[in-house]
Amino acid sequence: MPTMSEGRNKTKQNFTSYVNQVPDENFVNDDYKPKLLSGELEAARANNVCMYITSYLKDGKVCGEKMGILLITNFRLSFVSLDMDDDQLSFQSNRFLGSSDVSLSNIDRIYQYVDKKKRIISPQVKNSSKIDKIRIVCKNFKTFTFGFQLSEIGKGKYIADALVKFAFPARHNLLFLYRFKEKYYSSPMSEAVKMYNKKSDWFQELERCNATGGWRVYSKDCRVSSSSLPMHFVVPKHLSDVDYDNISKSFRNNRSAIWVWGLKDASLVRLAELNPDITNTTVENILLEHVRRCDPQKRQPRLLELYKILPSIQDVNLSYMKLRDLCTPDNDQQFMVQDGRFYSLLEKSYWLLYVSLCLKHSDIAAKLLREGQTVVLQEINGRDMSCVISSLVQLLLDSSFRTMRGFQNLIQKEWIILGHPFSDRLGHVSTVKSTERSPLFLLFLDCTWQLLQQFPDAFEFSDVFLTTLWDSLFIPIFDTFQFNSETERYQALHAEHVVLRPVWDWEKQFESKDLALFINPLYQTKTAHAALTVPSASSSSSSPQNPIQNSLFNARRAEDSNGQAIVNVVGKLQLSQNDEQFLEPQCCLRDIELWQQCYFRWMPHLEIKYGGMAQCDLFNRILLNNICKLRQNLDQSVLSEIANDHMDVLEQILSAMVIQTRDPDAATDASLAISSFFPFSSIVPTAQAVCSDLLIASNDINFSHDSMYETSSLND
Repeated sequence: MPTMSEGRNKTKQNFTSYVNQVPDENFVNDDYKPKLLSGELEAARANNVCMYITSYLKDGKVCGEKMGILLITNFRLSFVSLDMDDDQLSFQSNRFLGSSDVSLSNIDRIYQYVDKKKRIISPQVKNSSKIDKIRIVCKNFKTFTFGFQLSEIGKGKYIADALVKFAFPARHNLLFLYRFKEKYYSSPMSEAVKMYNKKSDWFQELERCNATGGWRVYSKDCRVSSSSLPMHFVVPKHLSDVDYDNISKSFRNNRSAIWVWGLKDASLVRLAELNPDITNTTVENILLEHVRRCDPQKRQPRLLELYKILPSIQDVNLSYMKLRDLCTPDNDQQFMVQDGRFYSLLEKSYWLLYVSLCLKHSDIAAKLLREGQTVVLQEINGRDMSCVISSLVQLLLDSSFRTMRGFQNLIQKEWIILGHPFSDRLGHVSTVKSTERSPLFLLFLDCTWQLLQQFPDAFEFSDVFLTTLWDSLFIPIFDTFQFNSETERYQALHAEHVVLRPVWDWEKQFESKDLALFINPLYQTKTAHAALTVPSASSSSSSPQNPIQNSLFNARRAEDSNGQAIVNVVGKLQLSQNDEQFLEPQCCLRDIELWQQCYFRWMPHLEIKYGGMAQCDLFNRILLNNICKLRQNLDQSVLSEIANDHMDVLEQILSAMVIQTRDPDAATDASLAISSFFPFSSIVPTAQAVCSDLLIASNDINFSHDSMYETSSLND
C-alpha cells in the first residue's frame, strides 16, 4: 500500500486547479496576472485593498485585516493577499474557487459604507463616488468586507459599479455558464446518475416500484417552448395522450396528475391547482377519479393541499432573509449584541418551524402510503413545495434514495427534470420579481440534514456533502441548478451552444480527499451488515450476528453522575415484513436542530478550535479504518479491496490535517488541525505540517491539552 505522502502526491497530479496562484516570491504587484478560466475576463481591479477578517491572535497581537488586490471577473470576485504568512488554511479545495473567492452568482447583497453610513447597492441605485468600504453577503452565508482607504481615489465606486453589472445580470444568457465553453468529458461518477431525460429512465422507475399496471410513460411529440414539463413523465395508463392533454389544460402550467413514486399498490402523485378562471372543481374530481382507477384496489386517493398546510414561497424567503441576517452580523459588536437574544431572534425567523412542518407533513404522507393509500400532493403550480414533500417522503420510505447515487437520482427526478424554477427561486437573474425568489432547495436540504441527525447510520452521504451541494448551486459552470426547466436547458444548449456539465461530476470540482468526506462513516448497508459483524459470545458461528457499527454508533451515549450510560434514541427505525427500512422522524419543534455547519461556518467566533462534532466524525473514520485493518490482518479477503480504498482516502485526509503543536521530535504529541466547522472554515496555522505515517501505523493520535482550548479573541 502506498504511503500517505505518495497518495497525496498522486492526488495533486490528478487535480487541476484554476484558482489564482500567488507567485513564489510571495509578492503581488500591478503586473499580477490571475489564472483565468476559458471565457473568463477580468472586469475590474483595485490595488492596496484591505480585506477585514474576524480578529485572531498571532504572536500575541490581535490581527484582523489583510492587504492585497481585489479582482472582479465575469465569473467571480477574487482577493489575492500580499502577505502569504497571514493566509489562513481551509481543507476543502475547490478547483474553481479559492478561500478568498466567491462566484458572482453567490452574491446576495452588497452594501456600501460612506462616512460610516450603510446603504445597499443595487442596479437601480447610483453608487456614491466616496465609498470607503463595501460589504458582501453571500447566499451561502459567507461574508466579505473590503476597505479602499489606501487605494486610488474612486476605486470603491469602480469596484461597486463592476459588481452591480456582473453580479446582478439582467438576462440569463449573461451568466458565466454561457461563456465557459471548455469541452466536457463525463466521468463514471456522473454517468451513474439517472438524468430522467429518457423514457427508459422513467420506465425503469415504474418497474422498480411495481407500478406498471396503472401508470405509463407519456412522451411528447415535440418540445413546447413555454412548457416547464419534460419530454417524458408518468401519467395514468388508461388515459390516451389526447385525453390527458385535454384534462391538463385546466391546470396551472398544464400540470395534472404526474406519478413520481410508488409503494406496493399506492402511488405518490404531484398535481397543480386549477387555472384561476375555473371555479368549478368538476375537472379536478374527474382527474382524481382517474388516479383512483390506477390503484389495483380502486381505493380513493388522499389529496393533500400543500398550499393550505405549508408556508408560501414568499413566507419561506422572508424566513430565509431573517436567518441570513442573523448569521451574517456586520461586525464583532453586532455579534455580541445579538448573541444574548439569539434564540429569540431565531424563533422569530420561523425557519425551524417551517422545517418542522415539512417533516411533519412528509411523515403523514409517508404513513398514508404505507397504509396503501395513494397520496396526491397539490399546490399552486406543482413545482415548489411538492418537490420538498415528495422528496422527503421518498427519503423516509425508500432506502435506495439514502445512498449517494440514489439521493442524486432523487434530486434529478423531483427537482431538475420536473422543473423546479431554480433560476427564479435562487435569483440568478436580477430582473425576476422579488416575490419569485425563495430558497426552497435549502429548506429541503435542511430537512434532509435533520433526518441525518436523527438516523446517523441510515444515510450513505454526510452533512459535508449536503453543505457542499448547497454551495454548488451558485457555481455557473455546472448547468444542473441554473435553469427553470428542462426546456430552458434544451434551448440554451441548441441556441446558445452552452456546454452542459452536471454538478454530479464532483471530481471536476474536488480532490479525492474532499470527496472522501462526502461519505458518512456510520452508514450501514445490508452488505456492510454481513461483512462488519462479530459472533455473539453465546452463539455459534451460524447464529445471527450483530454489526459492529450498530453497537458503536446507533445511539448517542452520555455518562450520568452514577456512571451509567444514558442512551438517547433520536428516531425510530421500523422494518416491514419485506425488511424494508422506513424512517419515522421526530417532527416537533423541540426536536429540530439548527444546521450549524451550513449557517455558522463563516462565523469564527462560534468555531471550536480542534474540537466539535467534526472531530468526532474524524475519529469515527479512524475507528472504522482500524477495523478494516484488523479484518485484513485476520485474512478476511472479502473486505480487502474495500479496506484498501478506505485506508487510502483516510491517509490522504490525515496527511493534510495532522500538524505538530509541541516538540518537533515527539511524533505522538500532535493535534488534528480541524475545527467544529471542518472542512469549510479557515483556521490560523500554528505550526508546520508533518507526516503522520507513524501516527496511523500506531493507531495512536494524542491531543495537546492547550490547543483544545485555544480560541479566537474578540475586539473590544
